[in-house]
Amino acid sequence: MVARPFFVYQLRNAYLKVGSSHHRQMHLQMLQSLEDVYRLDGDETTRFYISFLDDNPRPDAAVIQALNEGASHIIVSEVFLTISNHTAEGEELIHSVNVEEYGATLEFTGPMYDSETLRSMFVHRAGENIGATDPSKVGVLLVGHGQPDEWDIEWGTETEQEIGFREAVLADFEQTGYSPENLSLAWMEFKEPKPAPKVEEFEANGVEKVVFFSAAISADSIHSQYDIPELVYEADVSDELEILNLGAWNDDPIVIQAIKEKIDLLMQ
Repeated sequence: MVARPFFVYQLRNAYLKVGSSHHRQMHLQMLQSLEDVYRLDGDETTRFYISFLDDNPRPDAAVIQALNEGASHIIVSEVFLTISNHTAEGEELIHSVNVEEYGATLEFTGPMYDSETLRSMFVHRAGENIGATDPSKVGVLLVGHGQPDEWDIEWGTETEQEIGFREAVLADFEQTGYSPENLSLAWMEFKEPKPAPKVEEFEANGVEKVVFFSAAISADSIHSQYDIPELVYEADVSDELEILNLGAWNDDPIVIQAIKEKIDLLMQ
């Protein structure tokens, strides 16, 4: 409780610098895009609900709403990258409803770390933004969130899966013509390396552009809009080096397809 006022002060400053967080709005937009894809495929019966761990409606409330509206099969799309305390918290809230007592079935998609389709989004988005620059002259930085080492004891899956996913993405970049020495991972907090030294390494390698992603963040947030860009732009590099923020996953059609694929596996 002693630390809470300081945290609120930091959060307020971040909001002032960014203007606002687009997190909730973007997730609502993603949900609508997902529903639109199903409707275009001819599915007029599946209903879609949003929920948040730190905002309303909470996961248990969304499940109760679905049950009240007659749902018999509930699929929970876990739009996180890794298995973590976040997924555990959401699953605990949902299991507390005991949907089976109401004659419904319940399934979870699992998070997105094993989605090849999601991986492909990174290469595609970079290709759309580097213009005529030779990929071998582009630095690619995938910035993860990071958690304290002591948390890895209980939730090692979060760090393991986050690293594994990003390494697989970098391998995809290498296969499409990007130079391995210009492909790197970094962390926002708790772990090393931080973004700025990697950007400096890229410039020393002679890159003409750098693109970076908030690779583990599903939708615009304070982290992707402010925290990670601030760390990247701390790099001591020349003004001529173009650095492009390619953001969180967001409402990218490839992201929506990746989410749909996981849901479809449970709709058979």
